[in-house]
Amino acid sequence: MRITSENLDQTVERNEQIDRQIQNHIRFIEKRLIKWKSLPIEEQALGILKEHNLIEIPIPDSNWGGAIRKFHGQKAVPIINTAQPRLYQYFIYWHEIYHLTEHEEMSLHNEDNYEISTEFDLNERKADYFASQMIFGYSDLYDYFYSLDYDDFIVKIAHCMKSFKAPYKAVLIQLYQMGRRNQNDQLQEKIKLYFDKQWSTSEWATLFQEYALDDSLIKPSYVTNMNSIINAIKNQIAQHPDVELFQDNLKVVKEWEEKYKQVQRELKERLDGQLS
Repeated sequence: MRITSENLDQTVERNEQIDRQIQNHIRFIEKRLIKWKSLPIEEQALGILKEHNLIEIPIPDSNWGGAIRKFHGQKAVPIINTAQPRLYQYFIYWHEIYHLTEHEEMSLHNEDNYEISTEFDLNERKADYFASQMIFGYSDLYDYFYSLDYDDFIVKIAHCMKSFKAPYKAVLIQLYQMGRRNQNDQLQEKIKLYFDKQWSTSEWATLFQEYALDDSLIKPSYVTNMNSIINAIKNQIAQHPDVELFQDNLKVVKEWEEKYKQVQRELKERLDGQLS
């Protein structure tokens, strides 16, 4: 379900309904983060994804952020679209981590509220809410927003995006939810007014530059990185040199790598032309 100002209330109501389950899942994930605790939150997510043979490729589709794909042996591999702005990539990191780990954690519990939903929209809402809570959970976005000494609403949101390294709508949804909890009707109305507005990368870049914010966060990285899966296949080849399947898999992945490196070059050239 695409979130708009029309269904924003329904979205945060669903967030409240799944909050207990998501908070339990966060506690489960935190056990994995001990070795990365000193790192920024996005680096913690990257560490988990790399353990699952992360693939990073630039796909010129603004509506596609990432996915989990099954490879030989039914191994689940996360794929992140690096043609998305970095802020969106960081959010998708956690979204895909939820999908990677939900079965593992839910199987430890017998309570009814830990059942995995087969409803696609609800499962995607759970993944999005998990991502937002990993990003915002330990800091009070609401208080930070009101501590900013700017009159312009979008300028304040830009500072929130930069400080929490979170996408525009993720910031608005979290603020809206906190506004409801605090019975702040004025904030809720303001968020709905701006929620459906579309801002181009160049518009965000101009705003970020004007207020000395890190504008690389709202630009794509265009990374092509398949090293993890390539190394995993090479390990299989070393252990089973006579199995042709692994050689064939390596050839296919190497072809993908070259394909997306060419896409990477083309997208970077296009961006350089836009920004020049």
